[in-house]
Amino acid sequence: MASRKRDRNDEEPRRKANSVISLTQFAHSKSKGTRKAIEKYKQKKQAKFNHNAQLLKQYKKVMKKEGFEAGKGASRKRNKDDNDEDGERSLKKRVKADPFAKAKRKAEQAQLDSEKRVIKREEQKKKQSEKEKQKKLRARKLSKRTKKGQPIMKNMIGDMLEKIKSDIAK
Repeated sequence: MASRKRDRNDEEPRRKANSVISLTQFAHSKSKGTRKAIEKYKQKKQAKFNHNAQLLKQYKKVMKKEGFEAGKGASRKRNKDDNDEDGERSLKKRVKADPFAKAKRKAEQAQLDSEKRVIKREEQKKKQSEKEKQKKLRARKLSKRTKKGQPIMKNMIGDMLEKIKSDIAK
């Protein structure tokens, strides 16, 4: 315990809790290396600012030469005229985007698709029923016989002719 008392006495006296120093005082109270580092940082920052200003001046010069107004369009800064327009915009009621718009579009698309499928199915049923009718009619014609049980040649030859015509058409 005695060693602890000595350590406290050897230290510098503590500062009061409410004593506050400014940043510049803090910087100057430190070694010269810290001051030099801060000055170097400030010089670097100023050099960057000057470089950007030079580039901006060249840009404006080129834009003026080509007949455009520099700073218009994608500029982040607003002119007094633009502020008036913004004021008018803020007075107008802003239309909110519909949160269910995507879901509605998807539902509409699904409904259209289902309607198309129903129409397609109906058409297929009609075609199928038409084919069945034709098949029954053909079978009835080909199954006709004479009194002696022989097939009717008119129907047989007509069927062969139809087959040949359909093969040629394909």
